[in-house]
Formats: sequence, C-alpha cells, structure tokens
Amino acid sequence: MEVKALRGHGQIKIILYPPTSEAGTAELARRVADVHASTVSQRLKTLNCPTQQKLELLDAIINTAQQKRRE
Repeated sequence: MEVKALRGHGQIKIILYPPTSEAGTAELARRVADVHASTVSQRLKTLNCPTQQKLELLDAIINTAQQKRRE
C-alpha cells in the first residue's frame, strides 16, 4: 500500500506492508495505541493549566474513546 504524507513543505511517499497474520494485526494495534497514549500524555504535560484540569481532560478523552469503541 502506498501512502503520500506531507513533511515540511513537500510530500513523501511511504510504502506500507500491513501485517499478514492475526497476531501481527494485534501487535500493530497495540503499538499504535501506545503511540496515541504517549502523544496524549506528552501534550497534556505541555498544557498551561492546573493538574486537576489536566486530569479532568484526560478523563474526558478516555470516556470519549470508550464511547466510540462501543459504537
């Protein structure tokens, strides 16, 4: 699968080879979830607001993700 991605001011082509097994798909899903969680955590740390507000925002993010997962 070929994907075009923007980098800086230009495009680059990325060739993806998706997993061919169920275990590979599960591992990829786990790794993607880890990256998403890490990104959210890092972004929350950089916010200029009280810790309590950050925790409330994190709870809202988790609740939204769980609701979408049930749909």
